[in-house]
Amino acid sequence: LRAVAVLLVVAYHAGVPGLTGGYIGVGVFFVISGFLITRLMLDEHASTSHIDLLAFWSRRIRRIVPALVSMLAIVAVAGAFVLLPWEQRDLLNSARTAILSIANFHFHGLSGGYFSSDIEMQPLLHTWSLGVEEQFYFVWPIVLSLLMTRGKRWAATITPLLLLGSFVASVWGAASSPAAAFYLPWFRVWELLIGAMLAIGASKMVVRRGRTPIALFGIALIVIAAMAYDSSTRFPGATALLPTVGAALVIGAGPDSRINRVLAVRPLRGIGLVSYSWYLLHWPALVLVRIATQTESVARDVFIAVATLPLAIASWWLIERRFRTPRRRSAHEKKLVLATGVTTIIVVAVASTATMPRQLQAQPNDPVSTVVVETTTPVTVDDERTPTTTPSEVDWSQHLDQLELSRVVPDLPCTDHVLPMPFDPVCRLVDGNSSLVLVGDSHAASIAPVFVDTATRHGWGLVLASQPRCPFVPEATVIVCDAAYDDCTWWVRDVLDDIVDHVGHVKAVVVTSRSGYYFPGAGLASDTMCSADLQVNGRMATSDEASAIWRSGLDLLAATLADHNVPLVIVHDVPELERWPSDCLTRRSPVECSVERATAEAYTLSARHAERSVATTHPNVVIVDPFAVLCDDERCAPTHDTTIIYRDDHHLTPSGSRLLGPIIDDALAAIS
Repeated sequence: LRAVAVLLVVAYHAGVPGLTGGYIGVGVFFVISGFLITRLMLDEHASTSHIDLLAFWSRRIRRIVPALVSMLAIVAVAGAFVLLPWEQRDLLNSARTAILSIANFHFHGLSGGYFSSDIEMQPLLHTWSLGVEEQFYFVWPIVLSLLMTRGKRWAATITPLLLLGSFVASVWGAASSPAAAFYLPWFRVWELLIGAMLAIGASKMVVRRGRTPIALFGIALIVIAAMAYDSSTRFPGATALLPTVGAALVIGAGPDSRINRVLAVRPLRGIGLVSYSWYLLHWPALVLVRIATQTESVARDVFIAVATLPLAIASWWLIERRFRTPRRRSAHEKKLVLATGVTTIIVVAVASTATMPRQLQAQPNDPVSTVVVETTTPVTVDDERTPTTTPSEVDWSQHLDQLELSRVVPDLPCTDHVLPMPFDPVCRLVDGNSSLVLVGDSHAASIAPVFVDTATRHGWGLVLASQPRCPFVPEATVIVCDAAYDDCTWWVRDVLDDIVDHVGHVKAVVVTSRSGYYFPGAGLASDTMCSADLQVNGRMATSDEASAIWRSGLDLLAATLADHNVPLVIVHDVPELERWPSDCLTRRSPVECSVERATAEAYTLSARHAERSVATTHPNVVIVDPFAVLCDDERCAPTHDTTIIYRDDHHLTPSGSRLLGPIIDDALAAIS
């Protein structure tokens, strides 16, 4: 069964057609692990009347740590030749969390889901499942030991309650917070507890006869899930029942089942024996080759995955086998193993930190430095020159420092999940009696530098209120990670009230957002956070409904501001790229890192039409189109001459935002 699980996972990772749900193999592993360790502890309790926790943990250390440390060392060395400095930092940080058994928390913090395209390029992503298991190995023996002090009946009563509680949480989490449900242990522990229930005695209650049909049905459930599920499947939750119940049925059927006799043939047993090492080695090999070649090939990936099997056999023979079965035993063995294991974990954690490449920080004179609020020297803009984004022939692989600096997020006030009010004193970027009010989601913050320059040059003030994943569209309800983002709705109302309350000090209101992000359909950028949509009648809006919501909200905004003689500047969203420039430019040409203009425009077309419709209806509204500056007739590039204009695949750098200066001035002149 281990062989079935690891073959599914490896095939899925290699992109084998027809196994789009092969990731469910991890759930099968969870059931197996829960069954085996619970049975071992119950057998120990039956013979000694107690569970030796130190002995259990020392066995787990011998089983897990040596092969894991070896893999981490190999990947760290290989990464030094393949990865860029910031990618090496990510790798070593992941290695540190992997050895500390918290990789699942680490990757949950990085992403909105296991299937996000950028997190899929993390060489140690697969260690998230080890984190879940290791956390279970630490807590469950203590719980089971306490339960068994009252007798096996207590274990048989409390365990299903724990299982049910975790399952209900998983179903809820899969719907409301998919990333948390995937990575965090309290949402996944029920899968391991299914195996624990089998060990406690559920198999005797369920499987009495017909063992072969039951095992066959179990295998069928696993295969159906592996073939029917894909990255769009809401998983775990109820969908995880198929592979986990399937695994439980196979295990519960026992050795008398003909199906299980097939699973016990030597080749499958051999693969199962080395499954841990194969699981550890195959994924980093696939990712590092993909990064090094910057190409996709199923045939190549299948070859790489198969080629790591001999390495796994060597790892099992030279490392796993030797450490799992020590040649000499002593009375102090378990304490020695624990001490050695803890020391090894500390050494690896310290080494991964000490060898981490230095992180560059933006300096005041850097092209991507943070915005200086108290600007004393106005920035000169040549109104006669329209910037061109024709990709230059710079060899960016020779300018890693500049590429890394382009990734720095400007340290602006009122931009980091604080639900800010624009006229709060801390949200003032430039002093002035009559102020531009810049509002929107994170894209408003990313174009703030050009407005700092513009406001300073004209003697105006500038205030900023930016809330991530919250477009400034009144009366719109945003769904983030499949849950209604109610804070966004009331924040927009309160910000509009704040603007009206200070209308005597408002020069103009400027609104921008990552508009296409809130409309149905996939974007060009690879998002590390989960998706956002507009809501109508308690469900996700269709494209037409989203357009109507977008226009209606902006109509209301424009009309409200018109009642107070305040102009409204709507800045269309900037083009999205498909890759981060800092990652792409070192391995591909600027042209390959750019995106076709027609493709980028198509993503935001519905929002652009709605915004232009508002401008034709309200005389106080003017449109700014960044495409006119950031794209030529055919393509939108990540660079302008020798300047990187995107910090990721959809936010501008400060230097990139300043390219919009001429068209921003034109728009403000039209309403002054």
